[in-house]
Amino acid sequence: MNSTIRTTMSEVAGILSGEINKSAIANKAVLEGLESYRQQEDLRKSAIDLQAKLELPANTCSNMAAMDGLAKASQSTQAAVIKGQTEVSKAIKSNTNTLKLVEALGKKSDTKYCSEEDGARGICTYKPNNELSGADQNALFLFQSRSGSRTFSDAATSDGASQHEAAGDYIQRMVAGIPPEQLRTKDMDKTPQGRAYIELVRRYTGMLSMSAYSLNQIREAGKPIKDLGKQTKLHNVEGFPVEESMSMNEAVRRFVQTQFSDKVTTDLATATDSNKILRAMATQNSFGLWMDYQKLEQNSRMEGMLATQLALVAEQSLRPQIDAQRVVASRTVRQ
Repeated sequence: MNSTIRTTMSEVAGILSGEINKSAIANKAVLEGLESYRQQEDLRKSAIDLQAKLELPANTCSNMAAMDGLAKASQSTQAAVIKGQTEVSKAIKSNTNTLKLVEALGKKSDTKYCSEEDGARGICTYKPNNELSGADQNALFLFQSRSGSRTFSDAATSDGASQHEAAGDYIQRMVAGIPPEQLRTKDMDKTPQGRAYIELVRRYTGMLSMSAYSLNQIREAGKPIKDLGKQTKLHNVEGFPVEESMSMNEAVRRFVQTQFSDKVTTDLATATDSNKILRAMATQNSFGLWMDYQKLEQNSRMEGMLATQLALVAEQSLRPQIDAQRVVASRTVRQ
């Protein structure tokens, strides 16, 4: 009987041992499965977090392209100002016959920019379809096209003028419309009176150049630059007509508009990762810095113009002196 009990106990122990081993194996498989799932979940969360950190705001690429394009456009604009300054300076220094100069300016105005008012008075032939009608007398065309775009209309009208040319003629009329007449004799520098007249005209020209510089800055900022819209990715902004070539002013206007678009606002409002928001802030701050620099440049020009105005007020009798000196110089040469 004892032998039977021992046999039975041995069998039971074997069965229990087997069940325990099976349970241990099953528990091990469950634990390994749970650990594998935990690791996979950690990897998935890490991937999501990494993606969120590396994800750029919807407008980051366009912002970078816009800033790069604007920087290049600014350089191009500054270079173009030199040409405009040269044109104004030449108009002042090359005047040897005021009557002929005034007649030439008047003829150009009547031919290319005849205004409705001048046409009604019979001075010139007014054409209702001329988009540049009165453009050489109206400051509006220095800042925008008739459509409201900050880009000048680059196509020449049927009369052969472009808005960029019209803006230049406006500047010349405002700054150098009737410049001092140069002495026609080659001996004008042979007498003290003649040399005095030359210096007075040079001083007059230097003062006018400050006004011309600021006006030419405005003029060139509205000149269309080939493919600037495509380069800055601002050629197809919602609410604006497609414009592949545009001025620096128009590019800035469209860029500002993109910062208030529904897409950008929603993108930032739903962002959960701080890195994405910080990147958006960084691009906006860099553009703000660029705009502050442009404001600094503009303020320097305004200060220069005020200084020039102060000098002209202090010497308000300068032009009569120039005219009187010319008479004296001319008489001296004839003697």
